[in-house]
Amino acid sequence: MKRATHHALQASARALALLALFLGAVACGGGQPENGPEAATAGPAGITYVRLAGELGSSSSAPIDIGTQALIQRGIRAAQSAGHKTLLLEMDTGGGSLEVLWNIEKLLIAAEEDGIQVVTWVHLHAGSAGALLTLSSQRVYMSSGGTIGSAEPVTQGAQGLEELQGGVKEKIVSFLRSQYASLAEKRGRPPALAIAMVDADAEVRQVKVDGELKLITGDEWDSLREAGADYELVRVVLARGRLLNLTAREAVELRFVDGIADSLAEVIQKLGLPPDVVVSPALELSNGDKFAVWLERLTPLLLMAGLLCAYLELKLPGFGLPGILSIACFALVLAGQYLAGLADVPHIVAVALGAALIAVEIILVPGTLWLGISGLILVVGGLILGSLGPGFDFGSPIDRDRIIDATARILIAASVALVLALLLSRYLPKTPVMKHLVLIPAGEAPAFAGAMPEAVELTQHSTRVGARGAVTSDLRPVGKVVLDAHPTFEWEARSTGPVIERGARVRVVEVAAARLVVERETENS
Repeated sequence: MKRATHHALQASARALALLALFLGAVACGGGQPENGPEAATAGPAGITYVRLAGELGSSSSAPIDIGTQALIQRGIRAAQSAGHKTLLLEMDTGGGSLEVLWNIEKLLIAAEEDGIQVVTWVHLHAGSAGALLTLSSQRVYMSSGGTIGSAEPVTQGAQGLEELQGGVKEKIVSFLRSQYASLAEKRGRPPALAIAMVDADAEVRQVKVDGELKLITGDEWDSLREAGADYELVRVVLARGRLLNLTAREAVELRFVDGIADSLAEVIQKLGLPPDVVVSPALELSNGDKFAVWLERLTPLLLMAGLLCAYLELKLPGFGLPGILSIACFALVLAGQYLAGLADVPHIVAVALGAALIAVEIILVPGTLWLGISGLILVVGGLILGSLGPGFDFGSPIDRDRIIDATARILIAASVALVLALLLSRYLPKTPVMKHLVLIPAGEAPAFAGAMPEAVELTQHSTRVGARGAVTSDLRPVGKVVLDAHPTFEWEARSTGPVIERGARVRVVEVAAARLVVERETENS
């Protein structure tokens, strides 16, 4: 076995301390102030201004992706920190991920519950997911040249964007119809318009019922006719077979948005706020938001690398580079989830606590099992729940699909890491570098306990049950010993009982778990 440069317990404690420092930095840097309505209304009536659009001066729009989610989360935290009552989103987007849209909607609804008014200003376009995102806002304004609509869900295929097929499309569209019709009703907007933006099979008619103009779907129109109600058809707003897309004038006329505003100053005026109201500098996509996008894309690779490095760390004595890399990989996964507003401090604490329990199981009390199993559940559960975001609902088919995807992603990463670990365990010891660092069985002799192989040549008979030696560093319960049969080698060892002080005589009782297990030598030994 190689000579370790640090004591295992000390090194493990340092690793856990580094992880604790990371968690503390995240908690301090991203900790939220009081989120109740009192906190949001106690400060000035300012505006936190967030641009969900291309860079200033450019004509490009911004996709709705995990970076957009991270930006909105940052804007909500900034509004809470400053005590601003209004979060203003300037939008110019052609759409994006439905999963991300789902998370953003929950973030905005949670912000509203915390006393923040969410206002959307459609500067140019709010297409696809952007159209649905406006329904999460309490107030919506559009520039005179803006458009909104065409929000049918699609998927990314080999040939680009493709329509959902069969039962999947029916399930997703049906769920979105009900969810966004309900959200439109909550905002006082015509549900028929929201449905027509999602479902091309929907029809929108304007009718007069009891002297009141209403927008209804084709199904509601059929129901009126069958019931023999007193109604009058004014016009067909949208025939079947097309997705609804509205200009600014049409959107105002049909009461889907609250008004037209061609500048930020006009938006402020229509909100009834004074011209000198405090408006934060525009928050735009930062390098941190873009970093969150890359972390989200690299999450499967980071999970595989983290698990593989953890396996290598278990195979090597002491605590070294593989352990540090494993911690770094999982920390990056959690950091990406936190930046995107998915994971919160409880998820990070769960993963850290789980990792600590697994370390205790391996280093201090191997064979306990329940500590390791509990730690594994905490780590996996924290990673899965930390990828789902706030407001997870098992009743939602989208959320159910997401938890299945998250679980499958972790299982696939674990499977690939296991295959790579098996390959490494077979071939790595034969490489020129590693063959000098690990102990390889000599000839056909079996390895002790299947965990630590017998030594080669002079050291082959040193690591055996009954061998005697002396402690060179306190066993608390892990430390170092030298064996009488080979005093030039220092071995990692664990005490079977209380602490054994440096200099004490010990006897080997087991060779397992990549180290010697020893007990204090007595006169009767």
